[in-house]
Amino acid sequence: MLKKYFTKAILYNILIAFGIIAVLLFIVQRGLNSYTRHGESITVPDLRGMSFAQVKTILGGKNLDWQVMDSVYDMNKPPFSIVDQNPKPNSKVKEGRTIYITVNAVTAPTTEVPDLIGRSSLKYAKMQLESYGLKVGEPIYQPDPHLNAVIGMMIKGHNVTKKMKVPRGTEVVLILGNGLGNSRISVPYLIGLRYDEAEFKLKGYSLNIGSVVAADGVSDTASAIIYRQSPEYGPGKSIRMGEAIDLFLAKELPEGITVDPTLYDKVDTIPTQ
Repeated sequence: MLKKYFTKAILYNILIAFGIIAVLLFIVQRGLNSYTRHGESITVPDLRGMSFAQVKTILGGKNLDWQVMDSVYDMNKPPFSIVDQNPKPNSKVKEGRTIYITVNAVTAPTTEVPDLIGRSSLKYAKMQLESYGLKVGEPIYQPDPHLNAVIGMMIKGHNVTKKMKVPRGTEVVLILGNGLGNSRISVPYLIGLRYDEAEFKLKGYSLNIGSVVAADGVSDTASAIIYRQSPEYGPGKSIRMGEAIDLFLAKELPEGITVDPTLYDKVDTIPTQ
């Protein structure tokens, strides 16, 4: 009799345990379904072009969070507008998911102006400047035997210097050669001038500086004295506009070389035949 009663008690307890376990499993399953919203998803809206206020309202209404992931600069878009997002528009996500957004910065980041003078054509220069995020303005043409060769660059009326940094979107004006190889000018007299004086004078004549040969002892090229030039000055001698004159420099004029200052301004343009 005792054995039979003990067996029924054990069986009863086992059934109760199974019942408790079943109830607990049911509760856990319902809790998980409620937490994960099993079988339900939210379509991610397209946030691109919206403002922060719009993003907050729209995502809040869909029980989605948002966080700024990165910033870029696009001069054609309003500051703080949404440029990109992750997950992408129309993606399916669970409630509470964080949407990472990329915003348009208020100020443009700076970029270095590439060194293109003397080594680029118009087409290549435009490609390079645009790849740096810079605008290309209306070019200026000056006498030079090489058509569309970049012989200078300007920003807001000032010459571009090496490693110059400017905001992205800045307009760069290219100074290009016009290919007028037939226009000639009489060879200017440069003996006795400092290098910087000759450089200024040659630019005014639409001529370039070619090779520069400095004698021993020259440490400051700008203040060095020109004692020889090629081609040489002489009656009837001429040079095409845009061509170069080689300069030979010394710290002081060598003995035996005389200077005639009256010849400095005797430069004539020779009409094209």
